[in-house]
Amino acid sequence: MWSSIGDWLDQYYLGDEIYLFVLFTIMVVSGLAREHNLFGSTYGWLKTVLHSDRLVLALISLISGVLPIEGRSSVSAGILDTATAKGDRSGRGRWLLGPIDFLTTHHFYMWSPIEKPVILPMAAFGLSYTAWLGHIWPLMAVSAVWIGYYVFFALRDREINIEPQPNLGAAEFMRNVGPFLAAVIGYMLLGGEGPSAVFPVFGAMLAYYLTITGSWSWRKINGYVNWPTLALIGLIFLTSNYMQEHRAWLEDTVRGTGLDPHTVHGMFMISLLTFAASFSMGSDGKFAAITVLMTAVFGPEYLVWFFALDYAAYLLTPMHECVMIGKRYFGTPLSWYYAALGTWAALLLITAGLVTWG
Repeated sequence: MWSSIGDWLDQYYLGDEIYLFVLFTIMVVSGLAREHNLFGSTYGWLKTVLHSDRLVLALISLISGVLPIEGRSSVSAGILDTATAKGDRSGRGRWLLGPIDFLTTHHFYMWSPIEKPVILPMAAFGLSYTAWLGHIWPLMAVSAVWIGYYVFFALRDREINIEPQPNLGAAEFMRNVGPFLAAVIGYMLLGGEGPSAVFPVFGAMLAYYLTITGSWSWRKINGYVNWPTLALIGLIFLTSNYMQEHRAWLEDTVRGTGLDPHTVHGMFMISLLTFAASFSMGSDGKFAAITVLMTAVFGPEYLVWFFALDYAAYLLTPMHECVMIGKRYFGTPLSWYYAALGTWAALLLITAGLVTWG
C-alpha cells in the first residue's frame, strides 16, 4: 500500500519537498529527546568508554554523515542537538556544530558510488569506480584533512559537557535509542528516498516518541518546530526546481561561446560560467550534470577542475537548504558557515588547479 501511494505522490506531487516532513519529524523528535534526555545515557556511556566529549561528538557526526539516505543533514543535526543538550546552548561551542554538521554530511559526494555526482561522471566517461577514485583522490585527501581538523580540533571538550554514564541497560537503550536507529536503518532498506520510504518510517518514528513521552498536544509539538525555517527551505526547494527546469540556456551558451580553454581569459570565463550555473541551481544532481557537460565540451583533462568548481558552487550557494537546517538548530551565524565552507571550497579549487595545470 505504502509503495503504491508513494509512487503516486512521486509522480504527481512531491519531489524534494517531501523532505520537509523529514525535517519536521527530526525537529520534533530531537526536541522530545532533549527535553526528556532520551539519548543522554547512550552518549554518557560512549563518553565513559572514549573518555572525551569531543571524540563522542566526532564519532556521532562522522557516522551520521555517511548514511546513504536523503535528508542526512537533518538527521545529523538532530542527533548533534540532543548530544549537546546539557552543554552551552549559545556561543562558540554551539555555533561550531552547524559547520560540523554540514562538513560531515557532504564529503560523500566525492566518493560514494551511490551518489549522483559520482555515478554520472562514471557513466558518461566509461570510468570504473577505481578509475574515478584515481581522478578524485587529491580532492578527497584535502577534504579529509580540513574536515578532520574542524571536527577534532575546532571544538573543545568543555564546550560540549556530556555527563558520564558507566552503565547502559539494554532495555533503556532499546526503548530510547533503538527506535531511532531502526527508523534510519529501515529508511535505508526502503531505498533512502521518496514518499514510500519517508512517510511510513518517519511517521512511525514520530508516533512512537510522541507516545512514550506522552506529548500528543499540538501546542507542545508546535513548540519544537521552527516554522519560518521550514518555510524558507520550502522556498529554496521551489526556487531551485525552477532554475533546474530552465537550465537549457546553459547548454546553448556553453556550446556557442567559442572560448578557448587553453588561454587564461578563456578558461576564466568558462569557469565563471560553470560556477554561476551550479551556484544558481543548488542541486547535487545538477552540479554533476554540469560537470559532465563542461568536461564533454572542453575535454576529459579538465574533469577534476570542473568537478571541484561545480562542487564548490554547490557548497556555497544559498539555494542549499542544509545551511538553513543547521542555522535553525545551532544558531550559527552565516559568517561562521561561509568561513568553514569558503576555506573548504578554496582548498578544493587550489588542489584541482594543481592537479589540472601543475
